[in-house]
Amino acid sequence: MSEDSDNGENFEEFKGRPDPSEGGLTATEMIMGLGFVLIVAGFFLGLFRLLGLKDGQIPADYDEHLDQLYLSYIIMFVGMLITSFLGFGGMFRRAVTSVFSSEE
Repeated sequence: MSEDSDNGENFEEFKGRPDPSEGGLTATEMIMGLGFVLIVAGFFLGLFRLLGLKDGQIPADYDEHLDQLYLSYIIMFVGMLITSFLGFGGMFRRAVTSVFSSEE
């Protein structure tokens, strides 16, 4: 198609989503960043505890390492929940509420 053709066709102007404002970080982005940091921190804490358990420990140290390993799992889980709720938005919230609100 050439631009010289004048068929008298009128095309509507494309109206897409407006560009996001570049005013810095939003609250959602900061919370998502916190969730990501929790996931990474929990991963490294768990990795260090697993390395500590690998060498063989006396029973008192073993219990302490195991408790910290469980804590790292909880930290990662909280980080994943935060990023899932914000990342998937309404879709994830509707799925969770439909599971818990089902009446049987």
